[in-house]
Amino acid sequence: MRTWENPVTLACNTAFRKTLPSCTLLVIFIAVLCPVVMSQMVVPDSDADCLLRFKDTLANGSGFNSWDPFTSPCRGNDANWFGVLCTNFVYGLQLEGMSLTGKLDLEPLVPMKNLRTISFMNNDFIGPMPQVNRLTSMRSLYLSNNRFSGEIPADAFQNMPHLKKIFLANNAFRGAIPASLTSLPRLIEVRLNGNQFQGHIPYFKQEDLKLASFENNDLDGPIPESLQNMDPGSFAGNKDLCGPPLNPCSIDPRSHPSPPQGKKSESFNTIAIVLISIGIILVIIALVICFIQSRRRNCLSDYPSAGKERVESYTYHEPEINKINKPAESVVNHARRGSMPDPAGRLLFVRDDVKRFGLQDLLRASAEVLGCGTFGASYKAAISSGQTLVVKRYKHMNNVGRDEFHEHMRRLGRLNHPNLLPLVAYYYRREEKLLVTQLMANSSLASHLHGYDPGMSLVTWVNDMVKEKKTGDVFDKEMKGKKNCKAEMISLLKIGLRCCEEEEERRMEMREAVEMIEMLREGEPHDEFGSMDHRKSGYEV
Repeated sequence: MRTWENPVTLACNTAFRKTLPSCTLLVIFIAVLCPVVMSQMVVPDSDADCLLRFKDTLANGSGFNSWDPFTSPCRGNDANWFGVLCTNFVYGLQLEGMSLTGKLDLEPLVPMKNLRTISFMNNDFIGPMPQVNRLTSMRSLYLSNNRFSGEIPADAFQNMPHLKKIFLANNAFRGAIPASLTSLPRLIEVRLNGNQFQGHIPYFKQEDLKLASFENNDLDGPIPESLQNMDPGSFAGNKDLCGPPLNPCSIDPRSHPSPPQGKKSESFNTIAIVLISIGIILVIIALVICFIQSRRRNCLSDYPSAGKERVESYTYHEPEINKINKPAESVVNHARRGSMPDPAGRLLFVRDDVKRFGLQDLLRASAEVLGCGTFGASYKAAISSGQTLVVKRYKHMNNVGRDEFHEHMRRLGRLNHPNLLPLVAYYYRREEKLLVTQLMANSSLASHLHGYDPGMSLVTWVNDMVKEKKTGDVFDKEMKGKKNCKAEMISLLKIGLRCCEEEEERRMEMREAVEMIEMLREGEPHDEFGSMDHRKSGYEV
């Protein structure tokens, strides 16, 4: 039986069969070309890929069970993988004391542009110095206590403008100290002790360099001037080093055993410098004492002592304030009469809820000096009616006109706030002004902010709390913020502790502290290993 086909279908099938060879050629061409094109496309590696490739280069990877390729290394600021430091991304590696062996290959970590700090201390790595200058964003490098050996190339630290800390102690490096160390613009700490470095110590240009350790090497020659303020222990164990802070260098070695005249001259110069310094210090102390006494006399010049009494008589000299017999009036009463108050001796009240007293009552009151500042003195005055007030006496406001002063006082009198000390009354005279306020019985704001025991240091107390693992007592319990505020508070505390180191040389510079705080604000943590010294001494925040 013959089957009839639709003419349109028949035409389409015929056309398809004719074009089939062309389609086949196109598919084959694309299949051949795609791998070539794809191979030319640069697909950025993820942090996880880089870390897994780095793990494959390690001879002993038994401690990396948590490095699961199916999980992300970071979960916010927390790490899913052991030894990884996170803040929404991987910013550091801390693989210490894991008995890692073999040569250290950092090439897999090069694509990690956010990597800031790495620490492989206390392992068994061998071989030459790894190519750390491939990690251009690095800020801290810790390779101490391994078995690295050989000479470090002179350009080993080039193109690392952010590098601040380098720990290469207790390895077997030899040869000259690499010159590129001296040109790192932000270097603040370098530890090269316990190696076999030879030759002279190069001149370090960094003004912010705080710690440089060269002890137990084979170095010789004079210590550069830029390092002469370092601790002498930083150069111990190098028998041929000389110059400050060590023994002076001898120009002629044969004359070194007996330079008696030179020693006498040097000793005399030292004594002279000490005596001159002591004299200058004594003169400065005397000037400070005179200045303090002069300020105190200025504050109390108008208030002679009342015999052996502890409080002082609060009286004015006759030329300054005329004798006043008129009763005190309030600003409110004057306003009702539509006239300005007479400034020639009136104590003007700005509050109606205070028991009235006259200026004579105030002047006859016993007074106790509370403080003396640039503008005048403050007194605690107890008047006969039983009220205790604070009188602030201003001498250096003569450029303020009467009308302007009255207007300002009226505005102050209208202010009412629980945290504001209310103004009770005032007195105006061109030569001086008095402001009368209520007494705050519970001491002052300064004493509440700094009111610890007299012998107690706030810095010492915070350090003690941290050492005793009571960090929570340092922070105000009512402080609240966003989700990760606790981590940020602890990071700020670490920065504060670094700024308050007992040894001045180890304290953080203000510029560095500002940089670290700005990094926190940007969501990037400061150098986690910067607190390593705290952890060694018991600081566990």
